[in-house]
Parts: sequence; C-alpha cells; structure tokens
Amino acid sequence: MKTITLVSYIVAKEGYTFQFKGGSPECMNCRFRQVCIDKLKVGHVYRVIRVMNIKNKCPVNKYVITVEVTEVAVDACIPKKYAIESMIVSYSKIQCDKKDCRYYRLCRPELLPDRARVKVTKVFNDKIKCPRGLSLLKSSVLVVET
Repeated sequence: MKTITLVSYIVAKEGYTFQFKGGSPECMNCRFRQVCIDKLKVGHVYRVIRVMNIKNKCPVNKYVITVEVTEVAVDACIPKKYAIESMIVSYSKIQCDKKDCRYYRLCRPELLPDRARVKVTKVFNDKIKCPRGLSLLKSSVLVVET
C-alpha cells in the first residue's frame, strides 16, 4: 500500500528503506503530525518510492520532504517449521554471537524489530548452513504487528 508522508531531507531519496520507530516528543504538537508520523506504523519497514520535493519546516529535522512510501518485506532467516508462505508467525531474531558468519545479517536483520508478528511473503530455496546446526530458511517477511 502506498502512503504519502514526510521524511527528513537527509534521507528523502528513492530507494531509501527504513523502520519507523515513532515520533519524537516535539512531533506531538506539530501541525504536520497527521501526514507525517500518524500515517506510519511503529516497527513497520518502508521504502521511499517517489520524492515530491515539497519542503516543510520541522522541529526535529530542520526540514522534511514530502515522499511516497510503500511497506516492504525484509529478508531474514527463520526456523524451517515457520517458513510457509502466507503464514503469520511470531518473529524473534536468532540469538547468535557468530558475527563472522555469512548469515549473521539475515539471522539478525537491522530493519526487523525483535518479537514482532510477521507474514512470510516468500521462502527461498537457499540452503542455510548454520554453524550452530539450526534448521533455518531464508525468507522474506512483512511486519504485521509489533
């Protein structure tokens, strides 16, 4: 679903992907709150798909730019038993300290909040050779609820 919102001028670029973490205290009384933070869901992941170059002053970011965003899925390793397309599951980042593992970023993706409900949108056939012996599959997941 496409949404018109406002983002900092620093990140107002097509393709920029972010997890919405909520507004700042200064946002609560801002006249742009309804089009800015109220349009996005905390914990969900969005990608800028169009920049409209309309600037507005912002108490937090100097100024913001009007953009169109869409919610996007994030690639992650999930336990094989949950890797079923269209299934909604409780997601938790894989607890692992092997930062040199080639799958570490998929097991602990920065853009996914820990302990969220996600919908599995795609399961890849990539075989994950977990050094800890966990049975994992690379999947794309969309945040449903945090």
